[in-house]
Amino acid sequence: MGTRLFRSSLAPYLESFLETRTAAGRSAPVDGKLLSYLDRFLMTELQPGQPLSRTLIARYVESIAHLSIGTRINRISILRQFCLYLHYFDPRTCLVHRQFLPHRTRPAPYIYSENELRTIIVAARRIGPLGSLRPSVIATLIGLLAATGLRIGEALKLTLTDVDFQRKVLVIRETKFKKSRYVPFSPSVARRLKVFLHERKRAGFSTAPETRVFVSPTGRAYGEARISEIFVKLLRDLGLRGPSGEPGPRVHDLRHTFAVRRLLAWYREGANLSAKLPVLSTYLGHTTVTCTEVYLHATAELLEQADKRFRNHCALPPIR
Repeated sequence: MGTRLFRSSLAPYLESFLETRTAAGRSAPVDGKLLSYLDRFLMTELQPGQPLSRTLIARYVESIAHLSIGTRINRISILRQFCLYLHYFDPRTCLVHRQFLPHRTRPAPYIYSENELRTIIVAARRIGPLGSLRPSVIATLIGLLAATGLRIGEALKLTLTDVDFQRKVLVIRETKFKKSRYVPFSPSVARRLKVFLHERKRAGFSTAPETRVFVSPTGRAYGEARISEIFVKLLRDLGLRGPSGEPGPRVHDLRHTFAVRRLLAWYREGANLSAKLPVLSTYLGHTTVTCTEVYLHATAELLEQADKRFRNHCALPPIR
């Protein structure tokens, strides 16, 4: 019999809650660690038979007040979910409102224009070292991120066998939330990938199915930090980002741009967004539509389309 992870009076519920989340694709080690902090607190603060009350929750939140905002958000977020779960078994359990979470300011996403994307890709083709595959690697990678909305980590983990030209899909294997999915790509993306893979083969890099698609000049896989560094330098050279230390556009904003452009296209088509958002959510690899909403930031053009749609379908006719 394995070692018990939890020891408080709510241990059985914590264990079953963790099993439920793990079955849904969450990381057991990460969630287990977060729940163990709560369990440790409950061991000294919660008596058997006592409910998880508002007063007790307030004391727990106070006990972690010295931690960073990100750490507190993670611990309170899982506390909220656990309280919701426990409420089914003990209605006396206090439910924690979302507004109780600490407020964290995030950098505003940058939505790249078509011209900016083209300019960035052209600039990527001019980077050194001269005669190496690196310019083609970086340009193709940026183009793929813009065209598919992949996370940078997902793109960098692609192997040659994950690119299926016959079905025109990328196989994204067990990334965030341990979910795997297929990501379709367009004929233009297929053409560019075929050209790149031909250049890659001609440059002498391994064509074994399990090798990474995007490799450095040494043949090793690129890391996310290195790609972000290269991308930010490209933006600074183009005047799209300020000097070091100042916030600005990031490689992850290519994913924001993809989502916003897709939403804008649906607005123009007059599509049913309630039906389309779950499709976009699945495509992006999100577990819920709520996660997808983070990427759907308004642009001036998007707001204009939304306003037109409202006036056409919802506004009252003029009084005569």
